[in-house]
Amino acid sequence: MPSLAMVLKCLPLSLRTAVIGVLVGALPGVGGDIAALMAYDHAKRTVKNPSRPFGQGAYEGLVAPETANSAAVGGAYVPMLTLGIPGDAVIAVIIGALVIHGLNPGPMLMVESPHIFWFTVGNLALANLFLLVFGLMGIRLFAKLVELPKAILIPLILVLCVVGTYSINSSMTEVYWMLGFGLLGYFLKAFGFQMGPVILGVILGPMMDNAWRQAMASVGNSLVELLGELVTNPVSLILTLGIALVLLGKSPARGWLKRRPPLTH
Repeated sequence: MPSLAMVLKCLPLSLRTAVIGVLVGALPGVGGDIAALMAYDHAKRTVKNPSRPFGQGAYEGLVAPETANSAAVGGAYVPMLTLGIPGDAVIAVIIGALVIHGLNPGPMLMVESPHIFWFTVGNLALANLFLLVFGLMGIRLFAKLVELPKAILIPLILVLCVVGTYSINSSMTEVYWMLGFGLLGYFLKAFGFQMGPVILGVILGPMMDNAWRQAMASVGNSLVELLGELVTNPVSLILTLGIALVLLGKSPARGWLKRRPPLTH
């Protein structure tokens, strides 16, 4: 258990990185990994007197990413509960579970099943409390689980995947599809592809197709009018600007502008 002095010292950093985690987690397809990296970078830039140098066991270097990673879980629920869009791959699975049980993730969830919404909020609050309790109780056991050899761990995971896939519709065909996509995922990962965006693409693909059809139908199948709506509707304008900023932030032109030598007079 950390001392009270250490808790009070790290509390402002925890609050700041919690906000970072929630905001990053609310962005579809980002997840806790990005939130943790951003929080660690924030800690390195803002903490003036760390307990020890960063990279050599600084407490602040552990508090910041773990706080953001945990906060990103709650943030990922925001687009699911408001728009029906998964915040990450785990939330995509939760959306699938809700649909199987006849629920409608999105804005109508709070209208048709308000008890589910508050039940979810309560679960998130309790989960953080029990995360501390079970974490302290089982830390030695969890450390041993990480050391399990892959020869034991991988067959156990494979058996659970087969049983879970077969139990949905009692179909061996779906098990074969699962194994095929597992091999595809292995090769994608071997060539450097990130699995999170791939899974989100599979989940969001049909949603994007339906949204495209609805949008085109609302403007009489006129592409010009649809593009005009992107800049005339306030909500669409904000989303369009956000997408443009993200794309510009990752474009090669941005890196060229940074490397461009300054103008001389």
